[in-house]
Amino acid sequence: MQTGYLFLQTHTDHPDLVRLQAAQYRPMADQEPTAEAIRYIARFRDIDAARMHFHNALSRTLVDIDSGLYRVPLADAIATIEASDLRHERIWLDPDLPADTLQQVKALTGRRHRRQDRSRRIWNGIGLLALLWLLFNALSSLH
Repeated sequence: MQTGYLFLQTHTDHPDLVRLQAAQYRPMADQEPTAEAIRYIARFRDIDAARMHFHNALSRTLVDIDSGLYRVPLADAIATIEASDLRHERIWLDPDLPADTLQQVKALTGRRHRRQDRSRRIWNGIGLLALLWLLFNALSSLH
């Protein structure tokens, strides 16, 4: 496990693409607007697992694995990281993001949390049913 930072970049020439990058040290977010800008930074205890979780959630939107490009709205990419079950900390969010993007991040993060909770409850229920079935078979074989 290696601690590190995930950060999201956008480019003005490609508004529909988001680049996911990882770094061992905190990247510096530019104060002055440039064509390519960091929009979000989060710190994870296990950076490799964090990248894997992000990729699994957005693999259908992958454009180029080598450069970390995904065809996804920025709000969805941020929400994917924010909703991660892995322990993490938001370090920086671009203060110049529009208010509607921030509202979308909040809504999408909540939706992802609810979906994860629902999935967890379903799998816990399946596990409980399997244990009950094993217990029933064990008890019925005693007679």
